[in-house]
Amino acid sequence: MTRLLVCDPACFQEIGHNVAALKYFSQAFKNSFDDVVAICSRSIPSRLAKESGFTPFFRTYYNHFFSDMGPEQDWSGVDHDGFLDSLEALATADARLMIDRWNIGFDDVVMFPHLDFYGVIGLLNVLAGMPKARQPKVLLRFIHVMENASHSYPDPEAELLGRINDLAEKELRLRFSAETPVLADRLSMFLDRPVSVTMFPISSRSKPLAAPEGEQFVVYCPGSARLDKGFLKLEAIFRAVREVDTALKITFVVQGLPRVAAMDHQAYARQLFAMPGVEFLPSAISEQEMLRQYARCCLVLLPYERGVYALRGSAALMEAAAFGRQVLTLEGLGFTEQVRYFALGSVVDRVEDMAAEILKIAGEKRAKLVARAVQSRHRFAASTQADFRVWAALQ
Repeated sequence: MTRLLVCDPACFQEIGHNVAALKYFSQAFKNSFDDVVAICSRSIPSRLAKESGFTPFFRTYYNHFFSDMGPEQDWSGVDHDGFLDSLEALATADARLMIDRWNIGFDDVVMFPHLDFYGVIGLLNVLAGMPKARQPKVLLRFIHVMENASHSYPDPEAELLGRINDLAEKELRLRFSAETPVLADRLSMFLDRPVSVTMFPISSRSKPLAAPEGEQFVVYCPGSARLDKGFLKLEAIFRAVREVDTALKITFVVQGLPRVAAMDHQAYARQLFAMPGVEFLPSAISEQEMLRQYARCCLVLLPYERGVYALRGSAALMEAAAFGRQVLTLEGLGFTEQVRYFALGSVVDRVEDMAAEILKIAGEKRAKLVARAVQSRHRFAASTQADFRVWAALQ
C-alpha cells in the first residue's frame, strides 16, 4: 500500500491560501495513491479541519509571526538536548511522532506543498537517523515564503538549504520543486541538483467557470487586503479608469485591509471607498465568496510589489487560470514569465500602464476573452499535471 502524506504545519487559519492549497494538493494526487492524508496544524479551528478532511497534528512553530497567536503550550515529549533552537527541537519531536503515528516507511511519500522552515528541518533531523530501508520519499516545494520563517538565523533559507546539502551523503530520497522558474533556477544553483517547476495542480474542483453574464465588466482584485499585493496602488489605477469610463461600465471588487493595517492608511482607504464603481469585501472572505467573485469577474488584477514577489508565485494567478479568467499584472514578478508562457493574461511595465490596459481589455468582445482563457487553461492544465507527475516520480 502506497500512501501520500501532505503536510503543512503553517495551515492553522481560514484566511490566506493554506487551506485551499492543502485541499488542492490532497485531491490532485488521490488517484495515484492508495491513501492520501492531509496533515495540518492542531491550532486550526476544529470545524474547518473537519469540513476540509484535514488531520490536525503539528504544534505551533510560528506564533512569533502572528500577533493573535499565543505561545505554544504543549512541550511534552520534546528533548532539547543538542538543539540551540527550541522550536527546532519541537518540530523534530513532532516529525518523530508523525513517523511513529502513521508508521511511515519506504513505500510512503511525504509532501510539503509549500514548505516551512521548522517542519522540514524537523523532518530532516529524524530522517537522517532512520535506516535507508525505511526512509520515505520526500517532496519539497519551495514558494519563498515560510522557508524564511525563523528568528534564530540571519538567513533562514540559507540555513535550510545548507542543512539539505549537509545531508547529501545520507542519500535521502528528496525531490525538489519551486513555484516559479526564476526560483527553481536559483535553488538549483544552491542545491547543485535539478529543481522542477510546479505551479498549482488543477483538480476536479477547479472546473472552468462559465462566461460572466451581464454588460458590466468586473475587475476582481483577489487578496488585495495586503500591502505587498498592491493595495496602495489601486486608487491611482481606479481613478485613471474612472476619468475615461464615466458611464461606470467597469466595476472594481476589492478586499479591505485588516483592521490593524487599516489604522495606518485611513485617509487612503476613505478615498478608495468614496470612489464610484468600487465594491468592498471584508479582508477575509469564505471560499464560497471567492468562487462567486471569480465567476462574475471578467479580469483579475494583480499589481503586486516587485520587491516582495521577485521570486514568488501567486495563488490568485493559478486560481484565475484554473477557473478560466485572464489576469493583468506587472513586469519583473516571479510569475511574469508564466503569465506570458501560458498566455494567462497581460503584462505591463508600470502601474501607470494598468488603467489603459484595463480599458483596452474591457473593449474586447466577451467571447474573445473567454476563448483566450479556455485555451490558456488547456495549456496550463496539461503542463502542470505533467510537471507534478515528473516531480513526484509518478512517470
